[in-house]
Amino acid sequence: MRLPLLIPILITIFMSNVSFANDFVTLPVPEGWRMENTAYPPPWAKSLPWKGSLQLRFPKGFFDKDDDFFWSYPILYQLHGNVIKTDEELKRALLEYDIGLYGGRYPKEKVTIDMSNGKHAKGHSVVVINGYDPFTTKASLRTWIHVDRRYDSKSDRTVILLLRSAQPFNLDNPVWKELRTFRGKVGFK
Repeated sequence: MRLPLLIPILITIFMSNVSFANDFVTLPVPEGWRMENTAYPPPWAKSLPWKGSLQLRFPKGFFDKDDDFFWSYPILYQLHGNVIKTDEELKRALLEYDIGLYGGRYPKEKVTIDMSNGKHAKGHSVVVINGYDPFTTKASLRTWIHVDRRYDSKSDRTVILLLRSAQPFNLDNPVWKELRTFRGKVGFK
């Protein structure tokens, strides 16, 4: 008697897991890197209106100011609906994310986000943030963010991959070469 009742439950669980797997992209975790997965908006930026998930991957040298990978990491947003479509929305998402990370130790008015780089000659959208490092140096910090975005109407999800580094954006830089490997792994060309 129990087996016939259990079969529909198992089928439902299996189908839920299949659709979950189809709806989400998983950011890989290279050997030696640390992962963090959380809901979006993240706990440090609850005022953001978009809902979904956030995946971050941190290389070993992320917190070492003398390491090439200092403040270099991929961030993957997977959000419900066709969202963060404009520069203004992206700027808001980045600003509130960073201000939350700073934990009140750096004034919002001092943070600048330069989106004027737009598309580089080779088609790469890059944003420059003049902000703050709340973890290691506790000093001003400039980072470059390579932005990829796509909307999937089938799943009604927006996927945004941010590749961020304190290294100036340069396709020949070994840090940027490593970060850019995440693009193909999450479906960007």
